[in-house]
Amino acid sequence: MYEISLVPDVKSELIRKLKIRNLVFLICIIVAASCGAVFIIMFSIIGGQGIKLSAQDVELDCRSEGKGKCESKYGTPVLKFENESELLTIQDQMKNMAYLNQNKIKFSRVFNILDTIRPNYDRGDENEVKISEISADIANNTITFDALGYSLNNIGYRALEAFKKSAQRSYFDYGSYMRLDSESGEYVAIPSFCIKEETDNDGVIYGVYKKGTPGCEAPMVEKDDTEDTESTNESGDLESNTGVAIEGEETTDQKAEEVKQENIRIRRTYNDESDLKAYKNGNDRFAKEGTETRKGYYFESKCIQYDSDGAFDESATLTECPVLAGEPEISDSAYGRDSDGTMALAFSVSLGITPDVFLSANKHMLIVSPSRQNVTDSYIQIKGMFGAIKDKNVGEEEQ
Repeated sequence: MYEISLVPDVKSELIRKLKIRNLVFLICIIVAASCGAVFIIMFSIIGGQGIKLSAQDVELDCRSEGKGKCESKYGTPVLKFENESELLTIQDQMKNMAYLNQNKIKFSRVFNILDTIRPNYDRGDENEVKISEISADIANNTITFDALGYSLNNIGYRALEAFKKSAQRSYFDYGSYMRLDSESGEYVAIPSFCIKEETDNDGVIYGVYKKGTPGCEAPMVEKDDTEDTESTNESGDLESNTGVAIEGEETTDQKAEEVKQENIRIRRTYNDESDLKAYKNGNDRFAKEGTETRKGYYFESKCIQYDSDGAFDESATLTECPVLAGEPEISDSAYGRDSDGTMALAFSVSLGITPDVFLSANKHMLIVSPSRQNVTDSYIQIKGMFGAIKDKNVGEEEQ
């Protein structure tokens, strides 16, 4: 078959040119639209960044100086604080570490409290209370526990009453062991890590001062006198009167200078104010070790009160430093026989403790009961304190 083109060559060339033109226009339109889209996107990004930066500038002004219309969520401006230098430097923040350490909670003292206030056969009491399942609310300084009360005459409620009265009449004491500084002539506190508290056979509490231990500020042994005109400079080098150090030589003073290390027992508890003064001046029998008199040491209490005659005032001391912040809350008491057939009273207790008892800054904490039983930070008697509660049998014979 034969086809005959009736379109002249000129017309065919024109049609081809038109198709090429239309294709070029289409490509240009697509490129222009793409560029427009890219422009709009970039403009949005730049505009958004400008708005965000402007908002951040406003926030910075609000947070630093409180300029402009500041929203309440920004809080107090930094420059409005009087101690902004302490807040904004790491060095000043490190200075606050000691403050935070002093105000941390030492909740382990709860065992000191429980060991002191609970009646105990081993101490010669006619009643005994054994504890189990302790729960603590540190935020509110509250402890809750279940207990079993025993009595030699098989009246379990006597153990509960003895426990309540002992808890309500117990007080705490804390303070510092002091030594007389030979240079200033004033009494200074001995660092707590230099003291270990002990109780002797007579029940007298002592703080053993580790004199000579680095950091305990122990006095140095006096140097031997010398007629030599040479002296030592701050670095310990021998120097002549001209101030020129002589290297490679050691003075006689340096060889003789040593720290005498010894343990000094400092009595903590005193019967009355005159007893304290007598010990402080070395006129007390407890202030002597062998033939040597220990003078210039004593314990400075923060809680113990004395009346006008100098006698110990228990009522004032209890008012000043009570262990409990309120009365004990007793619940779920039931009297019956335990699994061993012994008459016992099962009860639950909630005790609110005075917050100062747990402060780490209050050193050498001592818990004292009305019977003068006491427990210090250095000694916690946990043995015999706890006992399992037998719920199955206790309470079968309620009264």
